[in-house]
Amino acid sequence: MAEQTTTRHYGRGRSILVWTLVVLATLLTLVSSLTVWAKRQLLSTDNWVNSSAKLLQNDDIRGAVSTKLVNLTFDQTDATGQLRQNLPKNLQAAAPFIAGAIQTAAIRAADTLLATARAQQLWENANRAAHERLVAILEKKQVGAVSADTGAVTLDLTPLMDRLDGRLGLKVKKKIGASGSQHPGEIVLIKSDKLKTAQDAISVIKKLTVFLALLALALYAIAIYLARGRHRKMLQVTGGALLFVGLVVLVVRRLVGGALVDSLVKTEANKPAVRAVWFVETDLLRDIGLALLIYGGALLIAGFLAGPSRLAVGARRGMAPVFRRHLLGTYAAAAAAFLLFIAWGPTAATQRLIGVAILAGLAVIGIELWRRQALREFPEAVAVVVVPAPSAERSVSEEPPPGPGAVPD
Repeated sequence: MAEQTTTRHYGRGRSILVWTLVVLATLLTLVSSLTVWAKRQLLSTDNWVNSSAKLLQNDDIRGAVSTKLVNLTFDQTDATGQLRQNLPKNLQAAAPFIAGAIQTAAIRAADTLLATARAQQLWENANRAAHERLVAILEKKQVGAVSADTGAVTLDLTPLMDRLDGRLGLKVKKKIGASGSQHPGEIVLIKSDKLKTAQDAISVIKKLTVFLALLALALYAIAIYLARGRHRKMLQVTGGALLFVGLVVLVVRRLVGGALVDSLVKTEANKPAVRAVWFVETDLLRDIGLALLIYGGALLIAGFLAGPSRLAVGARRGMAPVFRRHLLGTYAAAAAAFLLFIAWGPTAATQRLIGVAILAGLAVIGIELWRRQALREFPEAVAVVVVPAPSAERSVSEEPPPGPGAVPD
């Protein structure tokens, strides 16, 4: 009786430990998903430039940028004065109204300009230069006159302004820009008084990103290992946890975006553009959520195929001869399916060599475990030849039975 009580308490304690590890791993997966997104979006110049290109392709964002460019241009030009000089005396009083009409038309002209391939290339170049400076500063490197104590990181739109000025025929006065620079087309991205905080935040993100992801995987693995006799169940629990985190990430992206726009943007006309910016800049976060859904679903399917259900047992029974007689063909088919998945590239891991290698290794392990289980449960039938037992051995001197008509002795 005492032994049964000890076993019961031991099993209960192990169960509590396993579920605690699963909960901790799930929370860490959620946090690491956010830190991975922040690191890739903030510190990868290529990702930043790709996002900036998508921004300019959005109608609402392009309209907002057009308005900003025109305002910067007209802030640097005395459009009314230039018109007054070129108009007849009897029309000079209408110069302010004509300048206003020109500014409205200029916004449409700027939108058309920004839709061209050349303007979009200039936009990407400006974003690449700004982001490279930003990353260098966030990594605590001195870049020119900008550091955590002085200066600011800016986005220089002067090349775009020059092209717009050429289309409008305005003469721009090179006044000092709002950021204090000699380039009126510069837009401040982050000021010096915010750089120290941003540097500290980036330092924490860089240190935690890989650590949290690896720790979460380790906790899941330990939980599965400790669940003696329930490895398959805990594998499915892990898959369900990843599905849950993926859904949370996708929901957070949508809800937080709406809340941020409503709280930070007070002008209704600007909300569509800001909302579009949020969803473009969180494309990577969406990809992470989708990746978690895919990986979680794969674990659930793996656990199901190894389970006792009629469908799973039937699948193993049907695949056992294939595994036994066509092993190379099985792996060739699996490799073809894997390459199609990589070509599709639904997740960031499928676009990186190390990610592809890890996924390929996991796929091979999963197929091999399933193959061994199927062969163990359904061994090849051995053909048995039934030989009839011999009758009583005849004597060598035994005579054949008498023929017809024979007279017995």
